[in-house]
Order: sequence, then structure tokens, then C-alpha cells
Amino acid sequence: MILSGRVVNLSRTRIHYGTDALQGFRKLIVSQEYRKSRVFILVDANTGKHCLPLLVEACPELDAASVFEIEGGEASKSLIAAGKIWGELLAAQADRHSILINLGGGVVSDLGGFVAAGLKRGIKYVNIPTSLMGMVDAAIGGKTGINMGKLKNQVGFFYSPIAVFLDPRFLKTLPSAHIRSGFAEVIKSALLGDPVLWRKLLRLGAENILRMDTSEKPWQDMIMKTLTFKNRIVCQDFREQKLRKILNFGHTIGHALESLSLGRDENILLHGDAVALGMIAESWLSHMKAGLSKAEAMEIISFLKAGYKPQADALKGFFKSSPASLDSIYDLLMHDKKNREGQITYTLIQAAGKPRINLDAGRKETAVSLEKIFE
Repeated sequence: MILSGRVVNLSRTRIHYGTDALQGFRKLIVSQEYRKSRVFILVDANTGKHCLPLLVEACPELDAASVFEIEGGEASKSLIAAGKIWGELLAAQADRHSILINLGGGVVSDLGGFVAAGLKRGIKYVNIPTSLMGMVDAAIGGKTGINMGKLKNQVGFFYSPIAVFLDPRFLKTLPSAHIRSGFAEVIKSALLGDPVLWRKLLRLGAENILRMDTSEKPWQDMIMKTLTFKNRIVCQDFREQKLRKILNFGHTIGHALESLSLGRDENILLHGDAVALGMIAESWLSHMKAGLSKAEAMEIISFLKAGYKPQADALKGFFKSSPASLDSIYDLLMHDKKNREGQITYTLIQAAGKPRINLDAGRKETAVSLEKIFE
């Protein structure tokens, strides 16, 4: 499917989406403003192999650029990894006029943005997301961050890229698990701000959507609607003072579940899987605390379970085989960035398209909501 180039403007960032996005990237790199800048590229092992050749083909000027490679996965979002890249950039004589190109998924976007924000009090950077999660969420909005141990995104900056270039052809390089992970953010955005899209997702069914090729029109429409929704929210509340908090639906419990799986031989959950399971629990919390009807809560839960049942089963098996308990989840929830005055604070929904922020829930209510994942 050939897409016409579409450009969305953030207050701080220009977003170009379409199969001609990399042409737009080349125009930026060779422009009068940036053609003399030192250019550096951050990749992971997969994007270095599968995506970097496509980028260099579209922009031959990058052929001589220094490339820094990290391991894929959340373990790379660390202060150690950031320090290593800072050292490599300084050794390569990066200055305040340099540009860092982040070519990868959410981990590369988060870590690369963090590195750019910290080096010499801020160098320019560009995000070129290659994963669905990156395209609909991580690469957009200027949130950068690293993990501290098992605690997600505890250190970071609000620091916008100068531009984001999204080429859907990169999705062809992804395994199905990463499409499934990114799909969670599409679901989240539909539940928060697009009831029409949510009804469309219900009609299609999660399993059918995940079997579709990402080049098909339903996928391209979902991607465009999701990134446009996030763009709109970020433009209105860049520093997450109020409105942008709605984007945390599913993430409070989701981050805690993801943190439990970090550092094991095989992570049980990708980020989007954890968010999807978090939305199951938080949909039931929404019924208990935010006025979401039982019927709509069960409709959401059934849709999510159809797409993420194997991940729910894997998590259930993890609980059976480990000492993890509600106490360990609750300890992780207490570190959530949205908490106020020692209270765990959630973003919930009153109905599809009607989010509510800053709602508290206690230990007992959290325990009941977690049980919905395993039923």
C-alpha cells in the first residue's frame, strides 16, 4: 500500500508519516541548518542489521556517520548504557551542534532521547521509530527516560526531538510479538479518546487484527489515528500537568507487572503485553471506582483477553512458580510516578472516550482487579 506523505506538527516537533518519510529525513539532514552538524546514529542489534541499510539507502550522507549499538530490551535502559554512549559520543567529538538519530523501538527512543538531553545540557535528536510501539507512542511526545533496577522510567527528561519520521515499511522487520505489543497502545488510545475507533476494533476482533498485514488499510488508519491522538494531547500538556496523565491508563499496574519480569532469563512480558494486562485490571478498577458499567468493563476485558491470553497465562504461571505476591506488586506500585501523598493514583475510564485522572485505589481493590487477569 502506497501512502501519501502526511505531516503532523507538534508544538516542538515535526512528525512525518508515510512511505516517503525518509525522503523528508534526508531533506532535514542536508538542509542549510544541519548539513554541517556531526551526525550520530543509535541502533540496537536488530535495527542495526535490518533497518540501518534502508536508512542509509534513503540518505547516503549517513554512510560516514558514527553508529553506536546497544542490546535490545529493557535492560539497556540503564544509567550504565547511557554513560557508555555519552563516553562514545565525547570520544567521537560530539559537540552541542551534533544530532543523534535514534533508529529503533521504544527502548532506543527512550534511551537515545535521555542521552541527547543530558549531553552538553542538550543536543538535538531525531527519532525514526522502527517498531509499532515506537510509532504510536514512545517516539512521540518528548518523554525520555531510563530504568533504575526493576523500576520503570524513574529518571528522565521532557525533551523533544526536532523531528520524528515514521516509515511503515519498517514494520515489515518486526516479529509478530512486537506488533502485538504495540497494538496495546492502539487499544489504549481508542478507549481514551476515540469511541468510534474502539467500536471498530470490537467489530474486527483482536485476533483478526493481529493476523492482518500491517500494510493493510485498517492498520494504517489505526496508526494514524493513534499518533494523531497522542500528538493532540502532548500539544496541550507537554509536561504532564493534567491532561497528558490520561495516557497512563493501563500503565500503573502494567509497569508493575513488567517490572516483575525484568531481569529474568526470559522476560515474560513485552511492554505492550504488560500494558494490555494492566488495562484488564484497570478496566475492572474503572468499574469499581470510576463509574464504568459492568457490561462495558467486561466487553473491554474480553477483547483484551482474546488478544493477550497467552501472556496472561504466562504471568499466571510466573506467580505460581515464584515468591511474587500481591505484596511485591504493591511495593512496585508505590514507586509509580503519579502517586500522591503515599496513595497509588490511577488513570481510569468512566466510559470509552471518558477518562478520569488522579483516582486512588487501595490494596483490596487492586487485588480484586488483578484477579480479572487470571479468570
